[in-house]
This record gives sequence, C-alpha cells and structure tokens, in this order.
Amino acid sequence: MQDPVEQIKQKLDIVNVIREYLELRKTGNSYKAKCPFHNEKTPSFHVSPDKQIFHCFGCGVGGDMFSFIEKIEGVEFPEALRILAQKSGVEIKRSDPRAISQKNRLYDVCAEAGGFWYKNLYSSAGFKALDYVQKRGLNQDTVQKFKIGYAPDDWQKTMHHLRSRGFSENEIFKAGLIVQKKSGSGYYDRFRDRLIFPVQDLHGNVVGFSGRALNSEETAKYINTPEGRIYHKGNILYGLDKAKTQIRKADYAIVVEGNMDVITAHQHGCDNVVACSGTALTQEQTRLLKRYSNNVALCFDQDEAGQLAAARSIDLLLAAEMNIKIIELKSGKDPDECIKNNPKDWEDSIKSAKLVMQFYFDRYLTEENLNDINKKKKAVKSVLLEITKIKNNIEQAHWLKKLSEKLDIQESLLWDSLPEQKRSGQNSSETRKTEVVLKKQEKNFEQIHFERIITILLSYPDLIGYVVDQLEPEFFNDQKMIAFYKSLIMFYNKSDNVDKAVMTNWLSRQSDYFEQSYLDSLILYIDREYEGFEPADLEKELMKLVKNLKINYLHKKLNGLNEELRSAEKENNEEAISRILKNIKAVTGRLSELK
Repeated sequence: MQDPVEQIKQKLDIVNVIREYLELRKTGNSYKAKCPFHNEKTPSFHVSPDKQIFHCFGCGVGGDMFSFIEKIEGVEFPEALRILAQKSGVEIKRSDPRAISQKNRLYDVCAEAGGFWYKNLYSSAGFKALDYVQKRGLNQDTVQKFKIGYAPDDWQKTMHHLRSRGFSENEIFKAGLIVQKKSGSGYYDRFRDRLIFPVQDLHGNVVGFSGRALNSEETAKYINTPEGRIYHKGNILYGLDKAKTQIRKADYAIVVEGNMDVITAHQHGCDNVVACSGTALTQEQTRLLKRYSNNVALCFDQDEAGQLAAARSIDLLLAAEMNIKIIELKSGKDPDECIKNNPKDWEDSIKSAKLVMQFYFDRYLTEENLNDINKKKKAVKSVLLEITKIKNNIEQAHWLKKLSEKLDIQESLLWDSLPEQKRSGQNSSETRKTEVVLKKQEKNFEQIHFERIITILLSYPDLIGYVVDQLEPEFFNDQKMIAFYKSLIMFYNKSDNVDKAVMTNWLSRQSDYFEQSYLDSLILYIDREYEGFEPADLEKELMKLVKNLKINYLHKKLNGLNEELRSAEKENNEEAISRILKNIKAVTGRLSELK
C-alpha cells in the first residue's frame, strides 16, 4: 500500500495549502508573501510549486507542506499529518505510528463521543431531544451538518461506550468527557440528558462540546467542555470549519454570539456566519478571521453583556486594521429569533449594516445630545475616543472630517482634542494642523492614483477606453497631470489600435509634461507595485482606482459647495442658497451611488 505521506503530497499542492494562511502573489515561476514567522515589510517568503517547498530568505525557515503546518499551527508531525490527511481525503490508520500522539488520541475520543451521541438522538432514548430540535425548526440536513446529538440520561453510559472502543479512562478524562468523583474512586459522565452541540476547530476536528439541558430543573442551562489539551475556547470560532469557504468567497464574515444563531443562519443559506460563543472576540479568533477576509460584520445581542462584548471585539478588530460593520436586527433579540420570525428581516438587517464609525456617530451624536452642551461635550468625547483607535491615518482623517461637518466645528480643533499619543501616524512631539495634513494627503493621493492608473494602462492599453469614459481631466488638481491626461484622451481618440508597444512609444514622447526619467519609471512601476497580479486582479484594481479618484473629487466639490453655502447664508442670498443646496444634493447623490 502506498505511503500516506506520499499520497497526501500527490493530492495536495503546497501553494493551495499555504494560501489558506497567507496571501500569495505569483512572481515568475514561484509565489511570495510576507513571512508569518517574523516581522517584515518586504516579502521574502517564497513558495515553489515545482519543488513543493517553501523558504523564507529573511528568517531562514523552510521545508515542505508538513513543515509549514507544524510551524504555523504550532503542532508536531502527527497533528500536521492528521490536518493534511483531512484536507486531502487520505485515510490514516490509528495503528500508524506516525499518527499516534496524545492530541490525536483526544481528537479520536471526541469524534467517537460525537458519533455516539448523534446516533443516540435518533434512538428511542433521544425522542424528547429530537422533539426539541424539531420544535426549534432545525431540519435533518442541518442536524447532520452540525452533528447535533443527545447524551443519554445515564451516569456512565458514554464512558462505557468509549472504553469499549479502546480508549482509557485517562484519555476520556483529558478530553473533558468525564468527571472524577469527589469521594471514592472512579468517574462519571459530564454530559447527561443534554442536547449536544459538537465544537469543531478550523480543520473539522471535534475538540469539545456544548450541552443544553432538556430538564427544566437543571441549574445550568448549558455546560461546556473544560479547557484542556485540545480545547481552548478563545482559539475556536464555532462554525468556521463550515463557513471558511463562503467567507473567502463573499469576502466578509458575520460574527454572532450563540451557536444556535450560527446553525439557524446556515440552515437559511447564510453560510458565512460564525460565533464567538457568548464572549468578546480574542486575538486568536481575530487572526483566524483575517486569514479569510479583512471584512467583518458583528451582530451581538442588544443587552449590556452583548454590547460590552461587541465593544471589546471592535477594539481588537480595529487594532488588526480590519473593516467592521455593525448589524442591527430589524426584529428579534438575536439572529436565531430574527430569522425564525421573518428571514427577510435578517436579510435586510445585513444589507443595512453600518460602518462601525457611522454606528458610533448615530449612537452618540443624537439630536438630544447635540442640543445640550454638556451632553454634546460628552458625546463628542466618546466619538473622538473611537476615532483614536483607527490605525490608518487617512481613515482617521476621513472620520474627523465627517465629525467636523456634523458639528460645524473646525477640523483643527478636533485634531487638537485627540489625545496626543493616540493620533495615528503622528509623532507626539509634533503639532500637526489639519489643513496642512489634508493638503499633503490630497497631493499624495492623486499622484499615487495617477501613477498606478498609467502603469496599468501601459500593460493593458485596451482598458484606456474605460478610463477615458469614467475620468474627467478636472478630477486631477495638478496642471501637469491634467495636460498629460488630455494628451492621453487625444491619443486614444486618434488611434485605431493600441497595443503595449504603441502605448510605450507614446509615453516616451510626453516629455513636455514630465521629465523623461519620471516617464521611464512609470514603465517599470508595475513590477514594483503589482508584481504577481493576474489580469483580472489588475482590472479590478483599475476600477477601484478610478472610483477612488471620483470619490475624492466629489468630496472636494462638496467641501467647496459647503463653503459657498456658508457665505450665501451669511449674505442671506436665498437664490444662491437654493442653487447651492440643489448642487449639494446632486453631488451627495453621486457619492452615495459610488459608495
């Protein structure tokens, strides 16, 4: 029989294995990324699909796919073998000495217990548990998908079953399935007469259980597996093993509190939902989410505990520079209840999710708070506190600008109100005035977008038509860029066919607008900024750049109109006010469409 390790290597590609953990970009015949094993700004981590190995030229770590899993997951070879065997569909026999480890034995104990309880749900003993499941609206496919089961109303039946399958009392105890008697010797089953929800890790291994009481006399509604060798609550997101593919595909994850919220959401086709199981997100859970998407929507309970957990989770996600939205339910106290009341309410709640800062604006800057000076000061302080948590300097400036417009207060005053040590990207010894900062950002923003658009067009000149249709010369504020762009439009309108050679030749003749050295650098720019990008990725990037320029231009136009409006209001010029308000409405509408 063929060696399982070789079978796994034949079935899996190291690029696909590592891509689950890192964002890889193709460069020549290999792929590269920023190394996950040391801090670096320039990618030095390389993966060779031909040789099926990886190597980091920065820290020297390297090896095959097994070495990578051992290092990234913090496990030894037997667990790495198990993980890759599950990914590849290769069966590993328990008798294989390479698969034997204490952790793998505990995984096997939990898998056996989960299977036993799942079958028991459909036995005569599990009738009341099955009746409860059906009353909660769960169908058979969902029960099977989440392997929901029933622990019998017996003190030692589960333990006896596991022992009959070759597991020792010590292994069953370490898996958290039995409890040592307080007096005398021996053990008894932890889970008795309870509906069982298996908890699986990212790779689908059952690592623990949550048991819901079916007897109303039970003091504890839920009991859970204790922390142990394979179960660490803060490292697990309930449902991630089933949701990860859809999270990557949809490019966002929905995080809820309860396991039933996840199960009900999945049953109704919302497969990118996971749960942090009643607590705030941890750093490890945040890291897991970031593997699959940088976008997260939180939907926590509206009670005090839920809002506290949400606040702590938001802080962690902001620290990880993730994009956050807040889902506010149209009905029900939690997603499970909302979906069962009216699935459309759940869908509408997701569609109307707010950016986290907009959520804070709406929460604190109410009409009541803004009309009372004392409440206003407190509300503004709360919003500023949340803005300080944003790491990205441009995003922070964006929300300060929004706050300035909302309050009709100069941005410089708001900058000065931020705690000095918390101003993103600022040296605490400096005093940075908003007007200067914004002017620098505008110049850098347009210059960067200009260069990136031109460099993409040099490689894919068939996209010039899209740019010419979408961008007006006035979208740039630099006269050289405007003149250059007008020349590009004329070139496109006169040309019947534009290929790379024609485009490069045209660029070399544009020294009237820029120095030749700068024009030459644009030809090489793509190798530096977009190395490894596929054509489809570059097209998406171009669309994003064009969209960003439009939004930037409309924001500036809106600022100008607001200044005009203030002047017209001071002069009490009603005709001008009416005209300006009409223009503001039109610009705001265009911005809403773009966003």
